Parts: sequence; structure tokens; C-alpha cells
Amino acid sequence: MPPQHRQFIERQSIGALLKRAGTLLTRRLSQLLAPHDLTPNQWVVLACLWRQDALPVTYIAEQVGQIGGTLTGVLDRMEKRRLVKRKRDANDRRVYRVCLTESGAVLLNTLPNLAVVLWAGVKENISEQDLTRFSELVDRISNNLFPAYKCVLPECGNRLSEELSAILPPKSLGYRMRSLSMQLTRRFSEKLEVLNVTTTHWLVLCRLWREDGIPVSEISNYIELEGGSLAGVLERMEDRKLITRRADPADKRRMLVFLTDDGDKLFHVLPEIALENSGLCTSGLTEDEVHFMTAMLNALIVNLTSGESISQIRSEN
Repeated sequence: MPPQHRQFIERQSIGALLKRAGTLLTRRLSQLLAPHDLTPNQWVVLACLWRQDALPVTYIAEQVGQIGGTLTGVLDRMEKRRLVKRKRDANDRRVYRVCLTESGAVLLNTLPNLAVVLWAGVKENISEQDLTRFSELVDRISNNLFPAYKCVLPECGNRLSEELSAILPPKSLGYRMRSLSMQLTRRFSEKLEVLNVTTTHWLVLCRLWREDGIPVSEISNYIELEGGSLAGVLERMEDRKLITRRADPADKRRMLVFLTDDGDKLFHVLPEIALENSGLCTSGLTEDEVHFMTAMLNALIVNLTSGESISQIRSEN
């Protein structure tokens, strides 16, 4: 195996680590928001409006879109809960603005503390100096990939403290990491689509290139996808003749997954595409900065997958 390909097989590329860290952050945030009957996309809408009320729908749609969401259904559900209200712009009837209701505005008194508690755990054993450097590198990589995107938003006056402003979307590090991960995934997906392969197929193949004929559970652990969802992925890959599933001779109840010749041949194609995508991500970064990014992302992932249960986090809040 070429040394430059090993980072993908071992899931140590910056793209893979960003995606994993972003997914874990979103999952942890979802758990914290669940008792309040809110989703991460609704959190982004509220955070934008806490910064500045009556923002154009188009602006908020762009912020939600940066992390892979769509706005119409989000606003519909928030209006039903009387958290926001859409109004026509008084000076331009073609423009709709999103306004906080009293119920939405009052959540500013309680919900932001969830982010404070969340990040206290995420940053454990990481110095502020390292976190600042990491944040700056995230912005540099994002500018390399998506220079046209700018989050232009006035400061919030007396509504938010400087501390809260830094940890709420769209300025928060977690939001920017998720946004960057989405940009990388979209670019990679576009290149894989030509070969009729998805990013999830890529992850399954990476695991099988490392070791063939393994149980479904090992693939599930590797790509961190639930069994039901993975079954559909494997079925489609089998239809594409990339893999085949056979019962384990030692235990007929257990299915083993094997590469086909077509799946094996992609080892000489897909890693090169991933390498090109990775090159766009790290363009302009020194080798030391790439190593630093990798180490920081691994440290964040360790903190996000630590033994601390979500119930413990809630009890602190």
C-alpha cells in the first residue's frame, strides 16, 4: 500500500477526522437539545436571530445550508411552536425576514449554557493557545475550499456576551468545523458520483481493503453507522457487484463481507481521488500545521467519545 494512501485506510486524513469530529459534535448537541424539543438546525436559526433579529430568510438559509440542512421545514416547525415568525420586509415586499417571538427570544436566557457546558468537555486537556491556532487553521482551510462564502454578521451589542458570541453559530468553532466538513464531503461526493460510488461506499471499501472477509459488525464500528442503515448500503454495493456477503462457516447466523474483483480494482482509483481532494484541503499548510491539525482533531474526538454520559452533562446544566 502506498504510504500516502494509508491515511485514508486508517481514517487519519484531515477530511475523515473533520467529518468524524463534526458528526460527534452534532450528535452530542442533538442529545442536549432533545429535552427542549429542538434540533441542531433550529439551534442555528435561533443563534443567528439572537445575534440580530429580523434577518432575511436567504441569509439564514445559507447558514443552515452550510451544515447540510434545508430551511423551509425547519421554519415551518419553529413557527408552529411559536418560536419565530416570518414577515415581509417593510421596504421590499419580495423579501421575507425571520423574527423571534417572545418565546424564541426568552430561550437566550437558558439555551446558550448548553454550548458552554458542551465545550467545557470538548476542550478538556487542550490549551486555549492550541484551540486558537486550530480555529485559525480551520478558517484557512475553509477559505481554500470555499473563498466565496463569508459570514457577514454585525456584533450583537449587549444581547450576547463576547464569550457566548464565540460559541454560538455561525461563529462557533463547532459550526465552522461542520461547515468545512460538509464542503469537503460535497466535493468528494461529486468526484465519486462519476464512478457511481458514494462516500459511505468509500468508507466500506477502505475497511475491506485493509482486511477482507470480515463481519458486518466490524464494518459498522469502523464507519460508525447503525446496523439498519448499513444493511441498505451493503445491499446497494452488492447490487453494484463491489462486494459479496456470505454466511460465516463457523457461525451461519453471522454474515461476512468480501470484496469482489470490481471492488478490489477501485483500490487503484479511489485513493488517488481522495488524495487530490485532501490536497485541496491542505493547500498552503506546512507539514507541521497538517500534523498539528491531525493531532488536534484526534484530541477532540477522544474528548467527544470519552466515557462521560450525556446524563452527566445534563446534570451539570
